[in-house]
Amino acid sequence: MKIDQRDADAALGSDVHRHSSWTMPAILILITAAIGIGIFFYLTGPTVQDLAGTTPSPTASAEPVDLKVDGIAYRIPAHYTESRAARGGGDQDEVDLHVLLPDLHPWTLTDQSAFASNAPDARVVHFVLKPDRQTLTEDQRFERALRPQTTNPDGVPGPYALTQFDFPQGLGYDDTQIFTALLDAKTKALLVLRCDKTGDPTFGASCIRQMRTPDGIGLTYRFKRAHLAEWQTIDSGITKLVAEFRSKAPK
Repeated sequence: MKIDQRDADAALGSDVHRHSSWTMPAILILITAAIGIGIFFYLTGPTVQDLAGTTPSPTASAEPVDLKVDGIAYRIPAHYTESRAARGGGDQDEVDLHVLLPDLHPWTLTDQSAFASNAPDARVVHFVLKPDRQTLTEDQRFERALRPQTTNPDGVPGPYALTQFDFPQGLGYDDTQIFTALLDAKTKALLVLRCDKTGDPTFGASCIRQMRTPDGIGLTYRFKRAHLAEWQTIDSGITKLVAEFRSKAPK
């Protein structure tokens, strides 16, 4: 007589459990669906920047925004700001701003494509206000850390009334040039521009200046090297704008 396995299990006192043949496939389907949903939200959902409000989202509104950086107050028209977080006002760790050459005007709907461009000749100038914790000033960093490593410590005449400094190969500055200019003979204020020689083949070369405002706030601006001829307009324009933002802030 053939004994059914369930009868044998019952005779041995074992518990008998019946499982549907669909249980495991259903679990696998749920796991696969959960993974798919997770990937979908990862690719299409909000990023950390989105949630923090730091994703670039310019506005054409000129409404003034009152904010502070390291305790220093500024009143900045909204269309100069790059993110929603900055337009929230109050204390800010970092404020990203932008203007467009040649007249350094703020964001407009008409110029939105020019502001979004990262082409080698893009006309947008990005600048940032943030706390400055460095012990050395701009010219001190150049004199102590960079000039001694150049191939021409005395500098050579560069383009557009600038003095040019180059680096030897192998120091990590292979694609870097330094350009300086004396901005004020009385105060000996020195502009130090750090530029790519060639930069990325797609996005081109850029130049950057890291300085400190009279209030001790870090001010960094960058622009495409294609506009190096306009360095005086850019430098004086950016510093003037920041001074205006400061002067119009509530006392």
